[in-house]
Amino acid sequence: IKTGYANIDNFSGGLTRGEITIIGGRPGHGKTTVMINMLANVLEQGHKAIFFSRELPNSELLKKIICLESQQLSYGMVRKNIFSEQELEFFNSAVEFIKKKYSKDKFLMFDNVKDFSAASSEVKKFKPDIIFDDYIQLISCDSREDQRRLQIEKLVNDYKWLAKDTEAVVVLASQLNRFVERAGARGKAFMPQLSDLAESGAIEQVAENVFFSYYDYKVQGEKGKGKNVITICAGKVRYGDSGIVDLAYDGDKCKIHNSIG
Repeated sequence: IKTGYANIDNFSGGLTRGEITIIGGRPGHGKTTVMINMLANVLEQGHKAIFFSRELPNSELLKKIICLESQQLSYGMVRKNIFSEQELEFFNSAVEFIKKKYSKDKFLMFDNVKDFSAASSEVKKFKPDIIFDDYIQLISCDSREDQRRLQIEKLVNDYKWLAKDTEAVVVLASQLNRFVERAGARGKAFMPQLSDLAESGAIEQVAENVFFSYYDYKVQGEKGKGKNVITICAGKVRYGDSGIVDLAYDGDKCKIHNSIG
């Protein structure tokens, strides 16, 4: 299944059924935006998708999707519910478009599923081509393991078996360790790496692909790559190539473009 971004698909050839892809990033570095752009692209291709939003309520995720699909509306303005007459027309038009593209036979979204077993039940009923979960550290675990590292290891392994059983692609968002955030607070450009994943060993060994979303502007401001560039780093690609690619980014419209050019 293609992500819709040729420069990302070049690393691994796309996303493969039965496999896990991790998207790691610190808060504010665009990992949820990366996921909803992939979601929009796979629905455009005719695939079925399910999205578990553990951090944001469905209402906030839907606001991002409206801005993404309208390509006219500001996320900040939508959050404040401030519209001009023309913007209200854009909003209504986007809603009608979303009703068709994100119809319930093609797409389901949940913000009230706390644990893996409940998520697994919804997946088996809906039978999606691709599963998005944002993000794994917020999944309640029924494991008897006391250490969170071992709980995460079990969750990732359970998702791996679910991917294989349902022949679906699984895309999981993951937080990074606090060290990366501290480096950013000092104004230092710090490209994420595999060891920065929270509970990294448990996640890294199971996932086929690990991508990092890195927004240099949040760290360096105008001294760096600028406000409209987001960097995707392929830290691990089991059946392909690792590397780094810059994509054009319009954060206020929740849109990532295929290239900067």
